[in-house]
Amino acid sequence: MKHLIIVVAALSCLTASAQTGVDAIAKQRARDLSNQNANRSLQPPTYPQSGQGRPAAPAVSATPQPTPAQQAFAAFQKQLLGVTTNATANQKSLLAADMGNVAQGTKPSQASLTKLSDHLTAALSEATKLTVQRKTHLAQEVGVLLNSANTTPAQKDAMVKDVQSILEDGGASTDNASAVAADLTSVVAEIKPK
Repeated sequence: MKHLIIVVAALSCLTASAQTGVDAIAKQRARDLSNQNANRSLQPPTYPQSGQGRPAAPAVSATPQPTPAQQAFAAFQKQLLGVTTNATANQKSLLAADMGNVAQGTKPSQASLTKLSDHLTAALSEATKLTVQRKTHLAQEVGVLLNSANTTPAQKDAMVKDVQSILEDGGASTDNASAVAADLTSVVAEIKPK
């Protein structure tokens, strides 16, 4: 008899806890439905496509326009990916200008960017084993470093070392890869937090 009472008590506890879970789910669904109805009432009404009612609004482009910062980075990345074994003086100056455009806020001096551009193009001309993915990663790292005013020194150092490693792994000489790392360190030192 005692066992039967214990089993009945345990089953009633389980049933009560299961019912509590069902109640919580039902309440949450009711809240979600209420929120959907409230949000629906805030949306402007839709009108039929025919000539009745409000005139149709002009179509809006589904793809957002890139920001000036995104455009600047895209131009820099394209310029960096275009560097081959015979980098011209024009390519070097365009790369330096594009790096200046990528930098938001406090910009490094043009002299520092020109020096970085010269060493970077020299290293890239040697790094013939770099894949497009590695060059893209290199461009991202340099882009972040050009905007690293609020980045910790440890993160900056790690990114500079990563850039140097990417260049060396791609076939650049240690001297040229080290020169790029030194230039990046100088450029980063010029960038001050707002």
